[in-house]
Amino acid sequence: MESFVTMQSCKRYVLLVLLFSFARNTLTSVTHYSIPEEMKEGSVVANLAADLSLDVKTLNQRKMRLDIIANKKYLDVNKETGELYVVEKIDRENVCNTKSSASCYLKLEIILENPVRIFNIEVEILDMNDNAPQFRRDVIHLDISEATPKGERFSLSNAVDPDVGINSVKTYHLSESEHFNIEVQSGRDGSNFAELILTKTLDREQHAVHNLILTAVDGGTPARSGTASVIVRVLDTNDNTPTFDKLNYSLKIMENSPIGNLVIHLNATDLDEGSNSDITYSYSLYTSEKTQETFNLNPSSGEITVKGMLNYEDFRIYDMEVIATDKGASALSGQCTIKIMVEDMNDNHPEISIKSFQSPVNENIELDTVIAVVSVSDKDSGDNGVVDLHIPDNMPFKLRESSDNYYELVVSQPLDREKVPEYDITFTVTDRGSPPLTDNETMTLELLDVNDNVPQFPQSFYTIRVMENNAPGALISSLTAFDPDLHENQYLVYFIVEKEIANTSMSMLFSINPENGNIYALKTFDYEIENEFIFHIEARDSGSPPLSSNVTVHIIIVDQNDNAPVIVSPWRAHGSVVEEKIPRSTDKGSLVSKVIALDTDSVHNSRITYQFLQVTDATLFSLDQYNGEIRTMRMFSYRDPRHQRLVVAAKDNGDPALSATVTIKLSTVETAVKAYSDMTEVPLEYDIFSDLNLYLVIGLGSVSFLLLITILVTIVLKCQKPNPSKAAPPCRNSVISERNSTIADSTLVSNDAYWYSLFLAETRKGKMVVRQPVPKGSRYIVSSLPRGTGLTDTSGSAASTLQLLDVNDNVPQFPQSFYTIRVMENNAPGALISSLTAFDPDLHENQYLVYFIVEKEIANTSMSMLFSINPENGNIYALKTFDYEIENEFLFHIEARDSGSPPLSSNVTVHIIIVDQNDNAPVIVSPWRAHGSVVEEKIPRSTDKGSLVSKVIALDTDSVHNSRITYQFLQVTDATLFSLDQYNGEIRTMRMFSYRDPRHQRLVVAAKDNGDPALSATVTIKLSTVETAVKAYSDMTEVPLEYDIFSDLNLYLVIGLSSVSFLLLITILVTIVLKCQKPNPSKAAPPCRNSVISERNSTIADSTLVSNDAYWYSLFLAETRKGKMVVRQPVPKGSRYIVSSLPRGTGLTDTSGSAASTLQVRV
Repeated sequence: MESFVTMQSCKRYVLLVLLFSFARNTLTSVTHYSIPEEMKEGSVVANLAADLSLDVKTLNQRKMRLDIIANKKYLDVNKETGELYVVEKIDRENVCNTKSSASCYLKLEIILENPVRIFNIEVEILDMNDNAPQFRRDVIHLDISEATPKGERFSLSNAVDPDVGINSVKTYHLSESEHFNIEVQSGRDGSNFAELILTKTLDREQHAVHNLILTAVDGGTPARSGTASVIVRVLDTNDNTPTFDKLNYSLKIMENSPIGNLVIHLNATDLDEGSNSDITYSYSLYTSEKTQETFNLNPSSGEITVKGMLNYEDFRIYDMEVIATDKGASALSGQCTIKIMVEDMNDNHPEISIKSFQSPVNENIELDTVIAVVSVSDKDSGDNGVVDLHIPDNMPFKLRESSDNYYELVVSQPLDREKVPEYDITFTVTDRGSPPLTDNETMTLELLDVNDNVPQFPQSFYTIRVMENNAPGALISSLTAFDPDLHENQYLVYFIVEKEIANTSMSMLFSINPENGNIYALKTFDYEIENEFIFHIEARDSGSPPLSSNVTVHIIIVDQNDNAPVIVSPWRAHGSVVEEKIPRSTDKGSLVSKVIALDTDSVHNSRITYQFLQVTDATLFSLDQYNGEIRTMRMFSYRDPRHQRLVVAAKDNGDPALSATVTIKLSTVETAVKAYSDMTEVPLEYDIFSDLNLYLVIGLGSVSFLLLITILVTIVLKCQKPNPSKAAPPCRNSVISERNSTIADSTLVSNDAYWYSLFLAETRKGKMVVRQPVPKGSRYIVSSLPRGTGLTDTSGSAASTLQLLDVNDNVPQFPQSFYTIRVMENNAPGALISSLTAFDPDLHENQYLVYFIVEKEIANTSMSMLFSINPENGNIYALKTFDYEIENEFLFHIEARDSGSPPLSSNVTVHIIIVDQNDNAPVIVSPWRAHGSVVEEKIPRSTDKGSLVSKVIALDTDSVHNSRITYQFLQVTDATLFSLDQYNGEIRTMRMFSYRDPRHQRLVVAAKDNGDPALSATVTIKLSTVETAVKAYSDMTEVPLEYDIFSDLNLYLVIGLSSVSFLLLITILVTIVLKCQKPNPSKAAPPCRNSVISERNSTIADSTLVSNDAYWYSLFLAETRKGKMVVRQPVPKGSRYIVSSLPRGTGLTDTSGSAASTLQVRV
C-alpha cells in the first residue's frame, strides 16, 4: 500500500471522530466511527466500554459479543479492555463494490445480557488511493484515412479506477505528436474520458503508422497512473499518378529477332498502396496496327517482346505510345513514347545435306574407306553465297572433294573402340559474308567391338588380411578385373585355380562369386593352426575365342588375442592358491618362486609381463616383469607376519589384454630351535584374533559353560534327600514318544520299533543311552516306571521332557547338481526364465536361505549384468535381450547360503542355453545385384542341354536347423526350359533353345530357410539370349564344383558318422571279449556280510544300520562272523524280506555280486 497511516495518527483521527459521533449519537442512539481502509490487524478503533459508559469488569459476566451485519468479521471486541480492534485488513473496494455512494459503512451490534442491552454502531471505511487506473485494453487500434480533415474527433476507451472521490481518474495525457491531441470530457456519472483530435492532415506515403501513449492519472496523493498504447494506421487514397522512368525511349533491334525476344521492360511507379498502386500498361490510340501486330505489350509487367517477323527490307522504324493506368476508384495515368529501329544483317545461312553415312563400323576398318558423302549450298549471292566445309582437326578422318559442293569423308588413321567408342563428327559450313554465317550438322559414328583385349587386374599380387575367428561365409575381399571390350567380350567369370595344400583343396576353404569376384571364407580360421594361404584366381571373358588372365592371392590370417595366458608354474593342485614355504632366515635377493605362463597367440600378443595385484608387504618382495621371478628385497624381521599372500597376474600384450592370476601363500619356517623361542618373546598381535581362532574361542567357551551347568545340576540332584516315608520300588527307564510307544527294560513293548532304535534304557545302571543320531526338532517324554506297574499305570512315575535343539549342521541342498535352462532369444528384459529352490532340514534361522549369483566374468561382462536372482525365492530373471547369433550359452554358479552361525552354503551349476528363433531372413550374395533386385545376364542361344545358366547362393546367420536353405522357382517364363536344384541353387537348361523360344526369359527364384515360420528372399534374373558361338557357359557345366561337395555341414556329418560307427564297433568287440572270458577259479571269494533288504529298499549289514529306516534293524541282527542272522523280536505276520549276502568291499547300491534269498515269515 502506497499510503501508510501510523498507529498514532489513526488514534487521533478516531478520537476526533468519536467527539463528533458523541454529539450525533445523543440524537440518533447510533455510535459512529470512521477508520481508513487497510489498517493493520490488531489496530484499536475505539474503546467501546468508555464510549458506551460500560463497566469493563462486567463485560465477561454480561457475555458481551459483537455481531457484524451482512459482512465478514473484520472487527472484534476485547472483553478484557473493552476496545474495538481490527481482526482482518479491510479493503473498501471489496466491502463496498459499487461507486454509487461515496460513503461505505460497516454496521455492528453490541449485545449485553443481565440486563439485555443492544448498541448500534456504524464504522465508516474511508477510501485511500491504493488502486491505479487501468484501461480495459492495453492496445487501442484506430484506422484513419489520409483524406480525413483536421479537427476530426475519435473516441478512446476510458480508464477505470476502483477508488472513489478524488482518488478516482482525474485526467488523461497523450504522448507528444504533431498530428494528434486529446480532450478530456466528463460523463453523466462523473467519470472522465478522453477524445482523440486530428490536428494535422495525414499523409500515408510519409508516415503510415502512428504509435501514441495514452496515460490516465487519478487525483490521489501521491497520484497513480495507468497507460495504454494507441496505434493509428493511416489508410491510403489514390492521390499519386503512375510515372515512367523516361518520357521518351529510343531502341535498336536486329532483324530476324526471334519471336518472344525481349525488346524493353517498361517500369512505371505509383507511391500509393494496394489497388491504388497496381498499374496496367496499354497502347494509346496513336499507335499503328502494324506496330501492335509486330510487338506485344504485357499489360501487367510492361514487357515489350517481338510478336511478328522483323525484316529490314520491309519495315525499318516502329513508333508507339504506351499508357500506364492505376486501379484506383478514380484512376490516374501517365504515358511515354518509344521509337524502335531495325538493323540489317546477313540472314541467309549455308545448308548441309548428308547424302550417305555408314554407321556402325568395326573398329578394325581399313584406311581410306569412305564413311559418308556430304553436299553444301547457300541461297545468298556473291561472297555471302560462297561456302567452306570442314570437320574438327583432332579426328582420324579427312574430307576429300569429289565434285562441285560434294565431299567424301574417309578414314585416315586406325580406329580403337577401347580408346574412343564413338565419334561425334560435326560438319561445319561457313559463308564469306560480313559477318559470316555458319551452319553445322553432327553425325555419330559408332564402332563395333572386337575381342582384342585380355582381362586386366589392377594389381598382379593381392595380399588379403583376414582376422581369425571369422564367421563362415563372411565376405573377406573382392577382386575385380577390367576388360575394355563390350558385351560378351566384356563379361568376366572368376574362379579359383585348383591347388591342394595338406590334401585340402582351396575351394573347400574359399569360394569366389563367379560374377562379381567377391571372395568368401567357407570356414572359421584359427591363427594358431593355419596362418596363410597362397592361390591363384583367373578371370576369363566370354569372347570367341575367350581371353583370360590370373592373379596371385595371398591370404594372411591375422591373429586375435583370443587365448589368455596359462600359468604352468607354480603348479596348482586345487583352485588357484599355491602354498609354499620359505626359511625365515632367507637372505636379501633370494629366489622365492618363479611364475611361468604360456600364451599360444602370435609373437606380439603372446608377450607376457608379470605384476603384483596384491602383496602383503610391498617392501619385502620384488617381481621381475619379464621372467616372473619373485625375490626378496630384504631379510625377514621379527615384525613380519608368518604368512604372506602374493597375487601375481600374467598379462599378455594383446588389445584388449588378457590375463591369468595365481595366488601364492608363503609361510615362513624357522630353521633353528632358538628362532622359535625368540618368536615367543614377541606378541603376535596380528594372528590372535583370526577367524579360526575366534571360532575356537567361542566353541571352547560354549563347552566350558555347558560343563559348568552339568556339574551344578549333578550336585543339586545328588544333594536331594530321598522321601523316607515311601521306599521307592526298583524302577525301569522308559521312553514314551508322542506316538504312544513305550520301550522299557531293553524290551520292545510296542510294534513301533522306531523309538527303540533311538534310545536304549539300561535299568541296572539307571541311565538312558542314545543309540543313533536323533531327528532334529523332535520331542520325547522320559519317565521312570516302577517294575511292578503295568504299562498303563503311570501314577508313580517321575516324568521329564527331553527336547532336542537344532544346530546348523546341514548345508542347503539343491534337488539337482546341474540345471539346464533354455531361454528363447529376443526375450523381454526382466522376464522370469526359471526358479531354483534349495532345501535345508534345519530349523528357524538355520533354515532361512539366501540365493545369489557367484560372480564370473565372460568377455569382460559380469554375470550379474546379464542375470539377476531373487535372494528370497530363487527366481532367475534375464536383465537383457539375448541374440543367439551373438551369444548362445552361459555357464555360472548359484549359491544358496543359510542364516546360521557360522553360515553354511552350497552351490549349483546353471547352464543357460539361448534357443535360436528364425529371426534372420536369407541374404542372397550371388548373383550380385547392382540396382534393385533385378539381375541381367546373357547366355548364348546355342547353349547345350544341362548347361549351367546361373547359381543362386544365399546365406542365413541363424542356427544350423533354421539356416538350411532351399531354392525354388516363384516365376519362370518357360517351365520346360530351365531347372533349379533346390539344394545348391544351380539353374541349368533342360533342353536346347529353339527358334520359337523368346529372346528374353524372366526367372524369379526364392531362397527359403527351414525356420517356422519360414523366411525367404527373392532375386529376379532377366536372361537374354545372344547369337554368338560362345562356349564359355557350356564349358562351365563340364567342371564339377568340387568345392561345394564337402561343405562344413557335410564334413561335420561325416566326422560324426565315422565316430559313432567306430564307437559302435569298439562296443561290440568289448562285449564279445567279456562274454568269452571264463571266471578265474584261483581267486577266493571276498568275505561277505549278511544283510536284509526289505521291500522298502533298506539294508542292514554287519550289525550296522545302513538305511535311515531303523524298523528293519530292530527285527533282525546280522552276525557276519558266525554266518547267521538272528531275529531280535517278533516279526509282523505275513511280512516278506529279501536276504542277501554282500561282499564287504561293495557299496550299498552295488548288488551285482550278492547272493540273495527270500525270507518268508509264516504264522
